[in-house]
Amino acid sequence: MVTPAVLSDAIAAARPIVERVVWATVASVGPDGRPRTRLMHPVWFWDGDVPTALVSARPTRLKLAHLAAQSAVSCHYWDPAHDTVAIDAVAAWVPAGDRAAAWAAVASVPEPVGFDPAIVWPGGPGADDCAFLHLAAHRILARPVGRPAVTWRAAAA
Repeated sequence: MVTPAVLSDAIAAARPIVERVVWATVASVGPDGRPRTRLMHPVWFWDGDVPTALVSARPTRLKLAHLAAQSAVSCHYWDPAHDTVAIDAVAAWVPAGDRAAAWAAVASVPEPVGFDPAIVWPGGPGADDCAFLHLAAHRILARPVGRPAVTWRAAAA
């Protein structure tokens, strides 16, 4: 059974798992209606009314097409203890003028959650293939082993 939760309770259940696992399987849906998954490293920011994340991502033709067709994504975290978290979110490309701020935000979070984006883009935030996705969560489902599962949903707009 999944218990509906206020955001602070969902974060209390989800954050330790997310920050232990770090890498998420992220699913998107393309213009043809077919899902596609990829392994990504979202850096979540848990303050505010809605958790948000920044994800370093090359703007490949496939990613551009998927997010143009459907901005919804789902991030799934699993660890060998079978703790799981699913975070459903709306994704948007960070505008080119905001890439340096996204870069700094990701770099400011301690490892292993945060990281130095220069590992991926030695040319810095102005590199041609440097891009970030901004995720805004609208649902969190945390299933920590041995504790009740909790779910949070953002208020409908």
